[in-house]
Amino acid sequence: MTRSGILFVAAALAVVPVACKDEARKQADKAAQKVQEQREHLREEGKALKEEGKALKEHGKELGEQKGELKTAEADFAVRRDNRVAELRALHGVIASQPMLINTLAGVTALTDIARANLAEKMQVFQMRLDDADNAIEALHGADASGFEDRNDAAAKAMEGLEEARKAAWEALNDGDRIEAS
Repeated sequence: MTRSGILFVAAALAVVPVACKDEARKQADKAAQKVQEQREHLREEGKALKEEGKALKEHGKELGEQKGELKTAEADFAVRRDNRVAELRALHGVIASQPMLINTLAGVTALTDIARANLAEKMQVFQMRLDDADNAIEALHGADASGFEDRNDAAAKAMEGLEEARKAAWEALNDGDRIEAS
């Protein structure tokens, strides 16, 4: 090899390691940068997940409290529903005792045939209203919170109809024409 060839080889050998070092350095720097970026990304994701976890934990706590409030509200509803049903049953029971009393009084009252027929018609309606009210009360007793208002309205309407039929029966008895004593 000539002197210039040796110089060239020597220069190339001197430059190649520096060039390789620069390329290796750049690749190592890029790799280190990528690792730092991924670590930062994971740190941020971890923080976000931690915050979400805290929020979920708090939300779970709130849901637990709401569940407790719901159970309390359901228990309160059941008590109030049962009280309403008991009130309606008591009123129904008092009214249900009156047909027998009206029939007894009608038996000892000298009503005309027309008045007696009118009373019988009123008593038949009275008995139907008693049955309707009883059915409405039973339906109210089985109502859940979502259907309670409608069934409560139906029971109230049935009780109003019952009261009207009761009054009509008493009026037919009290106001019915009597047979004159001869």
